[in-house]
Amino acid sequence: MTTSENIKEIKHSFLAFRNGIVSDTLRKAGMPYGIIFGLQLPQLAEIARRYDKSVGLADTLWNDTNVRESRLLACYLYPAEEIDYEKAHSLATSVLTVEEADILSFRLLRYLPFATRLADDLLGNDNNLYSYCGKALYRNLA
Repeated sequence: MTTSENIKEIKHSFLAFRNGIVSDTLRKAGMPYGIIFGLQLPQLAEIARRYDKSVGLADTLWNDTNVRESRLLACYLYPAEEIDYEKAHSLATSVLTVEEADILSFRLLRYLPFATRLADDLLGNDNNLYSYCGKALYRNLA
């Protein structure tokens, strides 16, 4: 299956699992996304299990900054063995929310051989969200 076919299938899954109550709550809480389906982590994990880990698929999802679930699902689909320091740093310094920082740290960053160095670098960042990502990563290394 091609990346575009996978994305189409994933978006259909988002629609099937959508939860209006969660979506409305997240929107009212100020989440910065244009589209929030309201999926919870177990549902995202179920969708992730259907696909092989792939940088191409994960990048396509991560770059969809308008859809909350795309960003979170990407964290499940990045293959840790293919992520170098620069890519990891780029991902960590492009998180949009605390939720993304937490999921990215738990699902990907903690498995990288340079995770401690990355956490140190993020902690020193002037951006509070990126610094938070470093703290989240340290929590997941313990």
